Amino acid sequence: MFIGDLTRDDFRLGLPKVIINVCEHLKTLDLLSLETGRHDITDQIYMNVMAFDTAAPETKQAELHRKYIDVQVLISGQENIEYSVVYPILTNYTEYDEKDDYQLTPEIEHKSTLTLKPNMFAVFLPYEPHKPGCNVNHEVVSLKKLVVKVPVELL
Repeated sequence: MFIGDLTRDDFRLGLPKVIINVCEHLKTLDLLSLETGRHDITDQIYMNVMAFDTAAPETKQAELHRKYIDVQVLISGQENIEYSVVYPILTNYTEYDEKDDYQLTPEIEHKSTLTLKPNMFAVFLPYEPHKPGCNVNHEVVSLKKLVVKVPVELL
């Protein structure tokens, strides 16, 4: 997992080249004016732009991926993301959906919480469970965010 802020001059430090390239591309865009939906960045990398309200973490499912890296960038609002970098117990997850590359679980073992504010990003590697879109301080907030999907073989 990596955490950063697109407004910092040193956001590139320690990031893999493909993630640097994605973030530099995002910095050229007017993120607030992006339309919701899928946007192709390259023939292998795409992003989903979405707008939704945060919710209590106990009402949400955590997800993990096997084939894609998630680069989650908050555009507006604020959200908590529950996550873990401990290898998950996969029997606690739904059956793997190979077509859409995900497994779900209501609870994350050994979880931590990260609060994202606009222009911050979190990079989740395969098998790193994460539960985005959670309330901050128990308050529902309207978000706009994007998630870039990067095939793991590009690392």
